[in-house]
Amino acid sequence: MCIRDSFSWVAGVGVLILPIAVGVDLLLRSRGWQFVHALVGTGIAAGIALAIKLAILDGQLTTVLAVLTRPVRSSGRTNPLDIVIVALTALVVVANLTGRRWLVPLASLVLGSITLTSFLAGANTALALLCSFLLGAIVGHGVRYAFGTSATRAPGTDIARELLSAGAKFHTLVLVDDYDDGARLYHARGAQQHLDIHVFDRDTFGLAAGWRFLNRLRLRGASARGPALTLRAAVEHRSLQAYALRWAGVTAPYPVAICDVEGVSAALAMTRVEGRTLRELGTDLTDEQARAVIRLVATLHQHRIAFRGLSRDTVAILADGSAGVVTTGDGDVASDDIARRTDAARVMVMLSLGMGTQRAVAVAVEEAGPKFVSRTLPLLQPLALGRQLRGDIKGSKKILDELREEILTLEPASEEPATIQLRRFSIKGLLTLVGGAVAAYIVLPQLVRVDFAAVFARAEWHWAAASLASAVLTFAGASLVLHGSVPVKLRFARTYMTQLAVAFSSLVAPATIGNIALNTRYLQRAGVAPAAAGASVGLAQVFQFTSYASLLALSSVIAGTGPKASFEPPAKVVAAIPIVLVLVVSLFAVPRVRAFFRERVMPQLRAVVPQILGVLQRPAKLAELLGGALLLDITFVAALYFACRAFGVQPPIAAVAVVYFAGAIIGSAVPTPGGLGGIEAAMSAGLTIAAGVDSSTAVSAVLLYRIATYWLPIPAGYIALQRLQATNAI
Repeated sequence: MCIRDSFSWVAGVGVLILPIAVGVDLLLRSRGWQFVHALVGTGIAAGIALAIKLAILDGQLTTVLAVLTRPVRSSGRTNPLDIVIVALTALVVVANLTGRRWLVPLASLVLGSITLTSFLAGANTALALLCSFLLGAIVGHGVRYAFGTSATRAPGTDIARELLSAGAKFHTLVLVDDYDDGARLYHARGAQQHLDIHVFDRDTFGLAAGWRFLNRLRLRGASARGPALTLRAAVEHRSLQAYALRWAGVTAPYPVAICDVEGVSAALAMTRVEGRTLRELGTDLTDEQARAVIRLVATLHQHRIAFRGLSRDTVAILADGSAGVVTTGDGDVASDDIARRTDAARVMVMLSLGMGTQRAVAVAVEEAGPKFVSRTLPLLQPLALGRQLRGDIKGSKKILDELREEILTLEPASEEPATIQLRRFSIKGLLTLVGGAVAAYIVLPQLVRVDFAAVFARAEWHWAAASLASAVLTFAGASLVLHGSVPVKLRFARTYMTQLAVAFSSLVAPATIGNIALNTRYLQRAGVAPAAAGASVGLAQVFQFTSYASLLALSSVIAGTGPKASFEPPAKVVAAIPIVLVLVVSLFAVPRVRAFFRERVMPQLRAVVPQILGVLQRPAKLAELLGGALLLDITFVAALYFACRAFGVQPPIAAVAVVYFAGAIIGSAVPTPGGLGGIEAAMSAGLTIAAGVDSSTAVSAVLLYRIATYWLPIPAGYIALQRLQATNAI
């Protein structure tokens, strides 16, 4: 409670301080009208939020009311919006605190404290708080659009002043391109040298970074580099690339001055490389010029540098006949093989455009050898060429096919290598993305109805930590069971990650199916034969079920709630059993069925049975199977018991075990991922009936248990799944 009170105090004081601080900052920067606009935006946002809130609470928007709020005993329902958050968010957006180093932390602290205070007090749901921020941001951006905003980019005079003070020497600065790959490009003329000035602005940098991010999502790393997250990172990377090119002995622009301009722009002054680009040369490219380009790329690759941005506009022939680059790209130092082969493929296309495919291949083979050329075959595809080269070959659509045919003549006996997949969205990746979207669709509506405030306010955290620790051990138990079912040695950490991934997969697939599929795939990747992998997973499932049933029976007897001694099956079931047996036996009278069983089923059984017998005959493996299965169930029971203790009740452990096993059975019958809704209802009722826990405490305890064993493993499982896919473990 002391923590909540501290946040409440910060929120109360911050509501008064933040508008004053924003106003003082804007007035000191001579932006009085912007402060007026911010106040207007704050008032408009508060008014809109109040109107929406009243409309929702009056019952005019029943669906929205059900989604954004939850029932509360004292006041009926929680608030659908937080008006203070809406107003302050609009204030911050209109004021545009970008680059204000002391205001950004203050605004984050105040808004974060208000959010936590409202959340812990149970005044708003998590989704209502999120919608409050979104509404404030929408209103703020609308006000900025209506009134207009002052430019945040530094003017050319300020850029020139900062660069001159940083050591650059020039007397004329001319704007050439207002948006050159996300940056402004200036040409600077000096008495001794000419410079290219690259200026990165916050207002355009984000757009360029966004496009690079989308390209990164679409393509694999060999074709697309991840975006720089800050202006400083972008400038530093270009500088690093320039230093690497100079170290490799390549003629390229070289940094002479770097500066920050008012915190909203960053400028990089570089020497200009004079020469004729391949685009300027057109189709007049000579053999000597082509050899110079090949030597340029070979030099880069010798030093493990991938330029990435090679095009007809970046490569130039200099006055001495050598080749150089007129700009630095988004390349890599210590690059991978695919990135370097991509560079080579681009060079072959560029040379083919300038001198034809036959001459280009002949010159490349003469200068760098047939291996240099043949390695480009898998990457002769539009995705690998980049935006500029793709535009260049639109008028010569057959040039890639002609280039492939010409390269294949070098080794006529060999087959064309398979094209390297550059698209990031493979079937596996697409399924993961879709699964994540489905999971979010399922999870978010459930989270809306969760009363987290009750858990945070009432729980004794040492018992809650014990419940979480027990949840962590459940995955260790599952890992031991899987390890015990196979004769090979598995890495425990990777096996544990696989079980976490199973927890995530249960959101988008039935738990049993997701468990079997992922574990089978994991075992196959670990070197287990497909049939043996399936049998091993089945063996693990059998032991888990055996442990489950045994502990259920034992706990039921101890708790005095065991099953009845007599069991009388329905007459229809009794009559159906012999009929089914006769039909199964009759099937084997069909020759095709016998042949299928003899040719397909029996060989797999012969291959699998020895493995299973071998596992069962090894005491260590059998101990892992039994111990892991028992650990899995015991830790689940312990997690529920510790969750009850966290709210001050101490029910009998046997009764808690019965509640867990019965709740799990009921949950498995509910057609929702993870038994959502069914498990919570069954366990809450079970704790009340079987363990004598009052209903409100039972609900809170089950909620804490589900947070520890279900909700928290979901993000961890997603991360584990991504890691396993990245390492080709599944």
